This record gives sequence, structure tokens and C-alpha cells, in this order.
Amino acid sequence: MIAVLTLLVLALAGCAGIPTGGAVGQVQNSPSSGSDNLNIGYSEQPPAPDADQRGIVVGFLNAATGVGNNFQVARKYLTSAAEASWKSGQRTVVYSESPEIVTSGNSGAVSANLKVQSIVDSTGVRTPSAPGAVESLKFNLVKVAGEWRIDSLPDGIALATNLFTDLFKHYALYFYDPGFSYLVPDVRWLPGKGDSVAISIVKALLDGPANYLRGAVASAFPDSIRLESPTVPIENSIATVDISAKPLLDASPSTKLQMQTQLLATLQGGLNTVTGVRMRAGSDQIVLGSDPQPADKLKPPAVSGRLIGISNNDLAYLDGNVIGPIAGVASVAQLEPSNPAQSYRLFADGGAVAFLNATGSSLYTIAPGQTVVKPVSATKLSTPSFSPSNWVWTAAGDGSGNVYASHPGGQGTNQNPVVVLNIDWLKGRTVNSFRISRDGTRALVVSTANGQSRVQLTGILRQDTTAESAPRDLTDPSTIYLSNTAISEGYWAGESSFVLYAPGAKEVTPIDVELTQDGAQMPTLTGLQQLSVGNSITELYALDAKGTLYKSSAGSWAELPTKGISDLAFAG
Repeated sequence: MIAVLTLLVLALAGCAGIPTGGAVGQVQNSPSSGSDNLNIGYSEQPPAPDADQRGIVVGFLNAATGVGNNFQVARKYLTSAAEASWKSGQRTVVYSESPEIVTSGNSGAVSANLKVQSIVDSTGVRTPSAPGAVESLKFNLVKVAGEWRIDSLPDGIALATNLFTDLFKHYALYFYDPGFSYLVPDVRWLPGKGDSVAISIVKALLDGPANYLRGAVASAFPDSIRLESPTVPIENSIATVDISAKPLLDASPSTKLQMQTQLLATLQGGLNTVTGVRMRAGSDQIVLGSDPQPADKLKPPAVSGRLIGISNNDLAYLDGNVIGPIAGVASVAQLEPSNPAQSYRLFADGGAVAFLNATGSSLYTIAPGQTVVKPVSATKLSTPSFSPSNWVWTAAGDGSGNVYASHPGGQGTNQNPVVVLNIDWLKGRTVNSFRISRDGTRALVVSTANGQSRVQLTGILRQDTTAESAPRDLTDPSTIYLSNTAISEGYWAGESSFVLYAPGAKEVTPIDVELTQDGAQMPTLTGLQQLSVGNSITELYALDAKGTLYKSSAGSWAELPTKGISDLAFAG
């Protein structure tokens, strides 16, 4: 049996329009004049004369493709009161298969039952739905001048999968870590094509980060700043952005440069037609003293190819195919180490290492000039994960909601500080994996409850903006993946890319989950027990049940001659 994690992606087949035939619930017996012409996809049509209740709801749902014209056709299906109150941009329900339309005689009540794949909120943040999820959209219809019209309806629109992926595209908005050292992506799904896309991107950027990143990332743009022009023209690959004059003119030269860098990184990444950005305060161009910093200079540094692992029941490095001791670290074999982690700096260069004991109930850390310290004891701790600022994190898997952060070596006079965070949204859940992003602002959390696995992103709130500031809380998370299959580990494989898997005795297929594009299954490996992921999904090591080590190569696994090392981990 192949243990495959089923990915909720937006590439599943959907219908272009909603058929008017097929099984439904209780349907009116009266004829539906014009209903047979409502399976129209992109051909938005106004209400057909004498259409029945079902035909009106089907026609309205089919007209939800009018994202570029403010749903002018869809609004014709509404009463004037419903049109005035309907908030079309509140959310987008993405569904597969044809909806089941259920009417209830002549009462005016109609339901559209949808098999939901995901929901995109008003800011463009997409959340996958649980496998098999169904949502019922409730409509109430009344007669206006003898014709049925929708008088009340839920806010937002519903789109079949293929229509959604055509009308909406993903874009990475870029913000900064609190110290303005790194750019941090915030992936959104936004509607529109051509010039309208640039407007949507800039407005979303100026509105600030998604809820799960608020407080964890920074923006060079103050909250009061707004886009002043209804367009963002692009001429000769230069985008012109008209921004509220006063906050822009009041900003310091360095802040203006940070604004331009943030705009350029966001527009360049989302639109391949943009190579530069011109900022204007009203109609006056802002002259910068120097060029904005290139986006690639603000990305976290790549991790080295040297991995930490366990060999002969002790900590060791794997460099190429050579296993060697960690210089400066005495033997810890008596502690039965497992699941080691290394900071971004090598130990010899002032870094630190961490590991669990064999039962996973104790976290140990070692810093230069110090003996082994046990900062955390708890039930079923997750594999340690370092942030760039040298804090090492782990989470309890006992349902307590406790997350721990320790700083090996200490900060000033504070030796080996430990912060305990009690996180409400993790209470009652088994945390299997807790890993910090390489920009230090986010954590990837894999947890299970009631047989369902949930993969989430949460922002890390700090005490202040200094590089080694202590954490103080986690934000309410954004869910990026749900599965009824167990997931044991999640790894960062880029700024918005993750690898998920669960070990197994037979064939195991890890999953590559991308926030900025559809996910994909990765090469299958029989008896996969452990994975380690470097800078991208092309840098993978795997260990099978026989202790054989593999490295990813050209879409498959290449067996390595190295023997006798396990629990491998890249920096972080």
C-alpha cells in the first residue's frame, strides 16, 4: 500500500458553468423558462424572462466570473436592497463539482450545496478546507414585477476551481522582519488581469500584512499611507505609484528607500513587466539619494551543506560523505542524543547545537565555553529548530499548548534564558513538528487531533526589534494544509515552500506544498524514516528503515556510500 498524503491543490478539475440538469433536492414542478441556457461559464447572461427560482440562483452563480466589472451582470439577479448590501469581495468560496441546488416550493428559499476546496478571504489569504467539506449557501428570493430575484444572500462569491485559478493569481507581497534585515513574503490570491493587477497588489501591500503576520513583520509604509491614484501605470517597465503626500514627504531618506525596495520587490516578483518603481507624493516625484537595495540582498543567507547528525550515539557533522566530530563539543553519548539541530553559525564560529534525549522528553543545548544545559523538560518534544538570532525552539506534544524557546549561551548576564509560551490554538493538539523560518519571523507547525493533521503558519511576536530579542507570543495561525492522513514532520524548503511526510515501512511519498504555486508529490522511497531539507526541494537527504542514506537527484533518490549516521539536519 502506498502511503501518499493527499494534497489540497487548486488544480483539481472544476466545472466552467453550473449545469441546470441533474439530481437536485426538492425542485419546483413549474417550468424554468430559459434555465437550460444557464450553463454558460464565462458567458455572463442576465436573468432569463420567467426564470424559476433555481434558474435565478444558477444564473447568479454563473455570473460570479465578473470580477473585472464589479459583477454588473450578477447584480441583475438581485433586488435593489440586496444589491446595496451585498459585499462581493468579502470572500471567495472555491468548489469542485457542480453544486446541488435545492429549492423549497414557492417559499423563495433556495440552497446551493458546494463541495468546498478552499476559501479566500477579503485580503486574499487562502485557507484549504477539510477533505470532503460541504458548505450550503442560503438564498431567499422574492418576486419583483412578476420576476424572481434574490433578496438576501451570503456575502462573497463562489467559483469553480478552474475558473478561480484563471481569474485569481497568487502574488507575494514583501514585508520586512522587525529589524529590517530580511524581506518576508506574504502570499495572497488577488483577482484581475493587466493593469488592474498592479493596483490590487499595491493596495494590498499598503494595507499591511495578513492577520497571521501582524506584529511579526514590519512595513516601511505607515498605516496612514494610501494609494492616491486609481491606476498604477507601467511605462517602459517602470511602475508609477502615487502615494499619500504627507506621510511620504515626512519619511526619512532611509525609510523612503525601504519603501521603494518593498514596492519594487513586490511588483517585480508578481509582474514580470516591472523592472523599476517611481514613487510620487501626489504628482511630485520623490527623488531618492541612492538606489533601493536589491531584493536578493535582503534574503536570508543560504544554509551550508554541512549537516549535523547522530553517529555512534553521539553528535557528529556530515560534510560531503565524511562523518566527523564537532570541534569543541565533548561527548554527549551518555545522554542518548536524538533529533539534533545546529544554529546558522557553525559551533567553531560561535554557534550552538541542540538535541533531544532518546525519549524526546528533554531538550539539551550546548554553546561555546559552556557545558551541556537542559533548559526544557516536557512530554514528547518536537525536534529543535533554530532561528537566525540563535533562539532554539521546541513544542510539547502533550496537548498542553506549551511552546519553548531557549537561547544557548545566554544574552549578556542572562545565562541560557528560557521563554515558555502557552498557545491557546495548540491546546488539545499533538504538535509533531515546529520549525522556524530562515527569516526568523514565522513558524511552520504540524499538529494532529481527532485523526486529522493540520499544517499552519504562525508569526513570532518579539519583545522588541533587536536581532536577538526574546519572543513573547505567537499570532493566530493561517492554515495551509489539511489532511486525514497523519503527517509527522514539516520542513521549510524555501521562503514559501514546505515538505511534509510521515514515515512508513512501505512506499512513502513526501509532498511539496507551495504557497505560490500548486503542490506536487515528490519521489517515493520505500521505508522512508527521516528527511532533512536544505535551501530548496533539490537539497534533500533521506534515511530508510535499513539505515541507508539517500540524496535527491534528478527527480529520484541516489543511494550514498555513507553509513552509520542518522537524524541529519541542516542549519535552522
